[in-house]
Amino acid sequence: MDQGWHAYGRSPWTFSGFALLAGGLNLLAQLAFRQTSSDLFTPAGDPVPAAVLGAAASLLAWGVSGLWLLVGLLRGASAALEGRAVPMRLMLKPDWPAMGRSLGTLALIALVLWGVRELADATGALLSLLQPLLAPLPLVARLAVLIYLAADQVLCLPITVLGRAMPLAAVQSGRRAIDPHWLQALGLLLVVSLMLLAGVLLLLAGLVVTLPLALCTLTAAYCQLFERPGNKLAR
Repeated sequence: MDQGWHAYGRSPWTFSGFALLAGGLNLLAQLAFRQTSSDLFTPAGDPVPAAVLGAAASLLAWGVSGLWLLVGLLRGASAALEGRAVPMRLMLKPDWPAMGRSLGTLALIALVLWGVRELADATGALLSLLQPLLAPLPLVARLAVLIYLAADQVLCLPITVLGRAMPLAAVQSGRRAIDPHWLQALGLLLVVSLMLLAGVLLLLAGLVVTLPLALCTLTAAYCQLFERPGNKLAR
């Protein structure tokens, strides 16, 4: 966390300015989607073409702006950890390949989590028929697996963006690297989650500080674990 703070402190206005810009666009796209999605159908149940197109466009803008935000902040954090200045143009320039890989990694993890949930629900329904007292066990197991996966993949985005790993390779690489240090990864996950929660509690305005700080912290952990040359703050 100390390295993450120092990385953020190299260019705090640049990090927070970009987070405000990209995060604001993301929020506007989310609000636009909510507005347009409420008018998708007429009272007779027929779709409204303009509303459908508007909802699709706002949803696309929401996804692209979110990926742009995450990838830009990770690239800026990497530059700061290498001791370089972090110009705004570095984060403003979209890295489309990295954004595509990040989307694939997040989709893969979401698919795994969905599979865990469905398996736990099916197992719980079966046990409730056979032995009702055992029905809660799959739910407990699902929670344990979700916590394990969340800590196990805490560095999936830095691996994808900075390590240029494809989605499946990023997930596998994260598991191999994190498993021997799982408790430390769980602690890192808790620290980063508390940072983001603090930003949310400050009426979302705090996220312009806590989100860059959290991603700088994750990037510093990635640099330490994978021993990236040029990481001057880790020395």
